[in-house]
Amino acid sequence: MSESTAWHQSIGLKVAVFVLGTILLGALLAPPLYWGGKTTVENGWLADKPVLDSLHGSMDRAKFSRYFNRAILAGALIMLFPTLRWLNRGKSEKRTLMERLQLQPNRYWWAHSLAGFFLAAVPFFLLAWLYLHQGWYEPRDAGKALLEVLGSAMGTAIAVALLEEFVFRGALTSIFSSLLRPWPLLISIAVFFAIVHFLKPPDGVQFGEVKAWSGFTMLGLIFSQFGDWYFLAAEFAVLFAVGMVLGYSRLRTGSLWLAIGLHAGWVFGVKTFSPLTKRAFEPAEMMPWLGGNLRTGLASAIVVTLTGLLLCIWLEKRKARKISA
Repeated sequence: MSESTAWHQSIGLKVAVFVLGTILLGALLAPPLYWGGKTTVENGWLADKPVLDSLHGSMDRAKFSRYFNRAILAGALIMLFPTLRWLNRGKSEKRTLMERLQLQPNRYWWAHSLAGFFLAAVPFFLLAWLYLHQGWYEPRDAGKALLEVLGSAMGTAIAVALLEEFVFRGALTSIFSSLLRPWPLLISIAVFFAIVHFLKPPDGVQFGEVKAWSGFTMLGLIFSQFGDWYFLAAEFAVLFAVGMVLGYSRLRTGSLWLAIGLHAGWVFGVKTFSPLTKRAFEPAEMMPWLGGNLRTGLASAIVVTLTGLLLCIWLEKRKARKISA
């Protein structure tokens, strides 16, 4: 193979193309996704539907930054299959999607999903109780029944967990595994996971009329805030810890189900706490320990890390029982 051919077939180049393509596609797709979402809301196409009404409300409340974040995930999905085919060129094309993603069948999928959900959700709700008990947050009227809040939070949790685990712990882990050993792989995916969720403008920035190039304007605003230490500590720490725990669960089980349960549990906690409470302190008063919700602050990062330790203990005990059986 010539040097030129080898360069064109290098794994590093393919991964770089995937990452750059994902960001560029996200920036291009964000404006039309935003326009489509707001048009859907204005016409009420999803309103008053039993299952889709909560989606209607989310789309109505979402700012351009949220649509931008979802556009990045859409870009990753679009880049996924051509990248997998590129990485697997010359290999058997008869492999299943599970084999391409290097995933194993999991007969304990239901138990793993439930265990992950409660391992993530219960500590988050205990943290929420502490916040309320200390007076750092106060209860508020969500404007709808508690069961409706819980149902909406659960629907969002399941949808987000399934989509993002397929992308990050499924597709991206498969792609990067050709380049990195397990621990560097785990850290790299966790960093990329945090960066993707970090793709929003600084707090207080008012984004004007959304135009065709607004996605690239958003990128500039996003990267301008990376020098803010408090911002990094308060948000990046939580997202990185979440990514590490989710990645560890995928590597230990060879499956996505435990990660899906954990991810759903954390999202459920955030989406339940946010509409039912309000912050009782100034935005920067408790930084970097507490933020505007359970997804922000070093306190949440510590809780997520403790959840990871509980997960390690649980998996080791299950392994010991299997060996002794």
